[in-house]
Amino acid sequence: MELQERIDNYVKVTKYPRSLFIGEDGRIVGTWIMGNAYGVKSGYYGGYPAGYLARIKALFPDKQKALHVFSGRVDQSAWPGDTVDLNPAVEPTFLDDAQSLENVPLGDYDIVLADPPYSVEDAEHYVPSMVKRNKVIDALSRVKAGTHVVWLDQVLPMYRKADWRIVAVIGMVKSTNHRFRVIVVFEKLEAEV
Repeated sequence: MELQERIDNYVKVTKYPRSLFIGEDGRIVGTWIMGNAYGVKSGYYGGYPAGYLARIKALFPDKQKALHVFSGRVDQSAWPGDTVDLNPAVEPTFLDDAQSLENVPLGDYDIVLADPPYSVEDAEHYVPSMVKRNKVIDALSRVKAGTHVVWLDQVLPMYRKADWRIVAVIGMVKSTNHRFRVIVVFEKLEAEV
C-alpha cells in the first residue's frame, strides 16, 4: 500500500479527524491524542495504551502476521499475533531476549510491534531490566524486506540506514500528566548485494 492509502484507510476505519499527513520528506507525520482512557485492556503495567493497536491496525490493514516484541500481555482481540518476552509468567509464544531473538522465526512476520521499557524506572517492572535498543533493531534486521517495525518509545533507536527507512513519525499524547511518546515506523529494505 502507498502511504497516502494507509492514511486514508486510517481515517475511514477510525473515524478520527485527519491528523496524519505526508510530509515534504515523503514520510507520514502527525500527532495522535489518545484521550483519557487510563486503563490498559491487557491489565499489564506499560501495556499498549487503550486504542493504540486499533489505530496501528487501521494504518496496516494489509499486514497478515504480527509479532509483539516486549509483549508482556497483549490484548489479542485488538491485534492477534505471536509474542516475545523473557518472563515465562506472561506465557509468551517465544520465551526469548528481544536483543537477540534467536528462537523467533522473524521471516514469518510482515509487521513487528515493539513497545520497550522507556526508562530504567519503567524497566524495574519487567524481566529483564533495561534493553539496548540498537541491539533489538539489529536483531530485527533479520526480517524480510518490506516488513514494518512499529516502534513506540520516547527515544529513536539507533539503526542502520542500509537496513531500514523511516516511513512514519507520529507523536502520541495519551492524556494529561502522561509522557509524550513517538511512534516510529521502520520499513526493512532489500539487502545490499
